Amino acid sequence: MLAQKRSVKVGGREVERTPLLVPSFSSKGFPDVDKIIRTTSEVLDGPALVSAYDLHYEHVKPPFEFATLLFLDSGGYEAGKDVELSDVGDRAHEPEKWSTDMHAKTVRDWCPEVPTVLVGYDHPRNRCCFEAQVNRTLAMAWGHGDFARAILLKPETEAQNYIQIDEVLKKAHLLSQFQVIGITEKEIGNNILTRMVNIARLRKRMNEVGLQEVPIHVFGSLDTISTPLYFLSGADIFDGLTWLRYAYRDGLTIYRHNYAALDLSLGTKVHLVDGKCWFENYYYLQSLQDEMRRFLLNGDFGCFRFHSELFRTAYESLQERLES
Repeated sequence: MLAQKRSVKVGGREVERTPLLVPSFSSKGFPDVDKIIRTTSEVLDGPALVSAYDLHYEHVKPPFEFATLLFLDSGGYEAGKDVELSDVGDRAHEPEKWSTDMHAKTVRDWCPEVPTVLVGYDHPRNRCCFEAQVNRTLAMAWGHGDFARAILLKPETEAQNYIQIDEVLKKAHLLSQFQVIGITEKEIGNNILTRMVNIARLRKRMNEVGLQEVPIHVFGSLDTISTPLYFLSGADIFDGLTWLRYAYRDGLTIYRHNYAALDLSLGTKVHLVDGKCWFENYYYLQSLQDEMRRFLLNGDFGCFRFHSELFRTAYESLQERLES
């Protein structure tokens, strides 16, 4: 079975066990992101993700003591105009300058209150080959206190839309220098099954070179259906902004105003819908994470309250593709 419990180690010690569903925060699409953090921190009691870009521009303000583990993201998402698959594009985003020096200063100045996974620098207009990505991430500044290193694999040129997975697999031994291996959902393939296959190929190759305990982090995936499918393919950590944009209900990801009509009242004010929805979404993620962990005990797809048959048949399709 590709899915397993794996350790997230910071400073050489285990701080979390996978699978992990991680609420993320970004100023891209959420200009009041710091206010959102303060509001939702009332219920958050696990890992969280914020961006080094937002930290640099003070869109988010420490401390983040509510988190048990903090992922300090690369800033590449905020530095570009590209969007996640869940982004509805309802807010224009004009990125400010983001450079390796700015990232390095942010990381050097970072004094974490909680264990931190530092993600290597990324910028959509600063692409390079896989080996150069490894070397650039290793060469970056690494702050103070407890931290873990994460590399975020990216396409090699601006013209490419996808990670060059074959190049990564050829030199997978280079990944041994990192505690977390990151990919983005939209850059690992152009449909769900292809993404599942590529994640599984990466996991199988990492296992072959002795990295079976190193987690794979899928950035930009926090969905009620696709996230469990990537988990079954061998990925371990999932974050995204879907939990802030939409509502989770009965195994589906729906518009927040539909959630209000179904579960609140037609006259509920928007800001009250948002707050209620964020809280309920977080609890939903906790339940889904528990289902994923129960699945690891016996491989029973019945552990999933919703879509268990879809997950089973998708896993069978994955197995067939891997064997062909």
